Amino acid sequence: MIYKEYLPAPALQDKVECYWKFIIPASQSESAKPIPHIVLPHGCCELVFIKLMAINQEFIAFKGTSTSKFTVDVFPDAIYAGIRLKPGHSKWLCAAPVAELLNERLLYPPADWHSWQKDLIGQISAEMDIQGLLNAALLDWKGEIGYQPHERINLVTNRVVSDQGKTSIIELADLACLSVRQLQRVFKQETGMSIKQFSQIKKLRHAILQLYFKQQNQNEMIVDHDYTDLSHFYKSFRNIAQYKLEDFFKYIDLIDHQQIV
Repeated sequence: MIYKEYLPAPALQDKVECYWKFIIPASQSESAKPIPHIVLPHGCCELVFIKLMAINQEFIAFKGTSTSKFTVDVFPDAIYAGIRLKPGHSKWLCAAPVAELLNERLLYPPADWHSWQKDLIGQISAEMDIQGLLNAALLDWKGEIGYQPHERINLVTNRVVSDQGKTSIIELADLACLSVRQLQRVFKQETGMSIKQFSQIKKLRHAILQLYFKQQNQNEMIVDHDYTDLSHFYKSFRNIAQYKLEDFFKYIDLIDHQQIV
C-alpha cells in the first residue's frame, strides 16, 4: 500500500490543507477481502474519490470533521484520492450542515456529481498527476451555494496549525478579537468541534509525525509538544485515537508513506 500527500496551489492553501492519494495493490489470492484501514483524527473534512478497479466501480463521498479514530474497509486493486479541507471550509465542497457530518460519511449519488468531479474520477489512476488535476479543477471553483468563509476562524485555525496546537485559548481569542466564550461558540458552529479538540488533535498528529516519520528522540518530542512526560503523551494518544500507540505503529509499518505534507 502506498500513501502520498501533496500541497495544493498557493491560491488554494487558505482552504485546502492537502491532497492525498492511497493506492491498494491487487490481491495475490482469489478472494479480494477488504482491509480494515485505520485513520487517526485530523480535525478536517475531506472529499474522497474512490475507484475500485477490480469491479469497475466509482464513488465520491464526503467525510465530515474528524475528531476520533475511524476504521474504514479499503479494497485491493483500488485507488483512493482526497481533498482535505481546513476547518471552517466544509461548505466549499459540501452543502450539508457541518454539525450533522461530525465523524460521519456522506455518499454522493452520481446524479449530484459536479462536472469537475465527474472529469476527475474518470482520470484517477496510480500515475495520475493529482496536484495538476485538482489544482486545475479547484482554482475556478467558487464553492457550494451559501459558502462564506469566516475570516476570524481562519486566523485561529492557521495559528493552531502553525504552532501545533500550543497557543492558549485566551491568546486565540485575542487574535480573533472575540471573547473566549464567543470564540468557542463561533468555532464550534463553523467547524463542528471545539477549539480544545482541534488543538489536541493537531498537537498529537505533529508529535506522531516527528516521532515516527522524522525519528525524533522521544524526550525531545515531549518537550517540543509540551507533554509532561511520556505517560502523558501515551494517555493523550489513547484518549484521542482510542488505540494503542504500538498497535498503530505496527499498522502504518505496512504502508509506504512516500510523502507527508
